[in-house]
Amino acid sequence: MSQVRTLPAITDDLLSAIVQALRDVDADLVSVVLFGSAVYAPDLARDLDLLVISHNPEEQQRYQDAALQVAQGWEVDVIVCKVGEKVRGLSGAVRAFGKVLWGDERWLWEVTKDMPVPTFDDARRAVRRAERLCQAALAAADEGERDDNWRDAYNWLFEAVRRGAMAFLNTEESRWGVLRGQLPEPFQGEFREFINALHIRFWYEGDYPRDNPEWHFQTWRDRMAQFIDALERMATQQ
Repeated sequence: MSQVRTLPAITDDLLSAIVQALRDVDADLVSVVLFGSAVYAPDLARDLDLLVISHNPEEQQRYQDAALQVAQGWEVDVIVCKVGEKVRGLSGAVRAFGKVLWGDERWLWEVTKDMPVPTFDDARRAVRRAERLCQAALAAADEGERDDNWRDAYNWLFEAVRRGAMAFLNTEESRWGVLRGQLPEPFQGEFREFINALHIRFWYEGDYPRDNPEWHFQTWRDRMAQFIDALERMATQQ
């Protein structure tokens, strides 16, 4: 009978030890940023995602090995970025879920700046992607593949909401906590519900409705479409 691996809590002491290990590797380090699930759902996180920013970066494996030695059993994924360059492909995730553990926060904005502001068409494109994943889930014979598709479908509905909020606010800001706080009611309350249901419970925890899943998905999909349409109408009236 296999044992379930238990991991220590993500404490300040744990993160400080990791930061120090990274600084010992690289004297030119200017910032260490934690992002991903360890920031927005630490009790559910399965690994630690880190961005290191340096004037003269070392090889990625050196950072990885150093962090793993003090991570107390946590898996660690390290992304390396040189000062003056941009985080490729992950700028949205880092900007949305980034927490500066050490260094000046300006370095985080520097490596993720100049992100294009999404449009309402971009939001609807995310909805269409969610719909395709719904169809893939319905067609999948493999249970694991079906589960992956349902979870991703709900998360793309959340991505549609996030893009809609960014388009309405005309902002590059992608962190949901900040976006939620800037939205007027009733959008603010709805946005909070979408975070908790679509992104956290349905996607991350995998606790999505399994009884008549297509009907539940379409119900949420229609709510997304109405939310985006209402934001766009209000934006054109301002």
